[in-house]
Amino acid sequence: MADDFKSEMIKRLKRIEGQTRGVQKMVEEARDCDEIMHQLNAINEAVRSASRLMAEQYAMECLQSSSKRGKARDTLAAEMVDMITRVAR
Repeated sequence: MADDFKSEMIKRLKRIEGQTRGVQKMVEEARDCDEIMHQLNAINEAVRSASRLMAEQYAMECLQSSSKRGKARDTLAAEMVDMITRVAR
């Protein structure tokens, strides 16, 4: 895993962690439901974005390492479909 990718993922995950802590505080303070839902939607989108980034990285690494090991195309394709299905949920 490349250092640039690791740094980007860590930055995104820390941002998500901060957003989550913010929502916890909002709940503790009994803030308006609309405000909380807005922040929860932002967290969901941030997680989706991080998942897409991770899936792209996984796909690249999988293709590179599998081609080096001589993995069959059908096996590779099945792994990719499985990964995309998990991310799309």
